[in-house]
Amino acid sequence: MSKLTTHHDRIKTGWILASTSILLTTSILSWFIGNPKRFIETRMGIHEGVFADFYVWLFTFIIVIGYVVYTIIALPFVRAQLFNMSWLKIIGVWAALATGIVEEVLFRHLLMDFLQSFHVSEVLQIILSGIIFGFAHGAWGIFRRDAKIVLPVIISTTILGCFLATLYIMSGRSTFAPIVAHVLINLIIEPWLMLSAISGKWTMSKLQQENT
Repeated sequence: MSKLTTHHDRIKTGWILASTSILLTTSILSWFIGNPKRFIETRMGIHEGVFADFYVWLFTFIIVIGYVVYTIIALPFVRAQLFNMSWLKIIGVWAALATGIVEEVLFRHLLMDFLQSFHVSEVLQIILSGIIFGFAHGAWGIFRRDAKIVLPVIISTTILGCFLATLYIMSGRSTFAPIVAHVLINLIIEPWLMLSAISGKWTMSKLQQENT
């Protein structure tokens, strides 16, 4: 693990990721136990022919590659840690799976289908899903009162949310492709994205200044 972050930062990041993962895993298990068939087919969007549309999966991997490339360019700290293996990465894998599933069920399946029930257009569903997703992911930055990072985080995750919402529509309102995209993104950039947020160390120049 890089010396550019403190032991306290790493422990705090681990606790946040682990506690969040426990909470989200509990939700997943409750959904599954309550109605396994509904969970698999409706919430997870796994059904016959789910891999049939080539363009859905092409778009899925374009989203993954695009957002990962953006992140490692925008956040040198994440890029520097990308291939660093530690106990945090193990928790990060768990967090990636749990958050990818729950957030796509909430922000795509439940939210967008709720909007659809009020005859909201698909375009507006995509926009609203993206905006709510963006502000939800920018909340921690608001609490830190770090204006320099809050706006870029909200904008980038809003755009990501809109792409994932578009993917949801493209796949016939199946959450499976958005879940795969979300999980893959998180698998690559977590836990380093969370660690950078907790430590407040976003750029290598800032890191170098703090360690000289």
